[in-house]
Amino acid sequence: MTLSLKSIGSWSVLSLMIMQFIPLNRINPPVVSDIQTPYAVKNSLKKACYDCHSNETVWRGIAYIAPISWMLSSTVSTGRNVVNFSIWNNEKRKLKQAEIIKVIAEGPRHRQFYYICNPEKQLDARERTMIMEWLNKPAHEQSPHIKNSGYNRQDKTL
Repeated sequence: MTLSLKSIGSWSVLSLMIMQFIPLNRINPPVVSDIQTPYAVKNSLKKACYDCHSNETVWRGIAYIAPISWMLSSTVSTGRNVVNFSIWNNEKRKLKQAEIIKVIAEGPRHRQFYYICNPEKQLDARERTMIMEWLNKPAHEQSPHIKNSGYNRQDKTL
């Protein structure tokens, strides 16, 4: 049986259309316990890491077109399983910090395709240094250091 270029093209288009109906898990579960960092560190992490490593993923339009959507869904799922800033627990902090340090040191080689498509998401040298310094501090020094004004008012409803 010989297939013409026209029939191969028709079957390919039909296959791509059918692929669009395969459901994927593109949901963002609620944030349980977000990582506590200084403001500048948090902004840098949100810029470069939160799309794959948190429950605050921004699903862009391309994330709804198969087969690219399958790759993106798989990448986010894997990223959340490795390090999830939205479910940050202190028991495994050292393991997570070691993984983050390794990835930050790697730079944009971590997920090259993501950073090629989103060059604005890359961390610059200053941001990388700032995050590395924060991660290398002892755990008790890593709190965001928010000063309390001393004025504690409780709202009361009548």
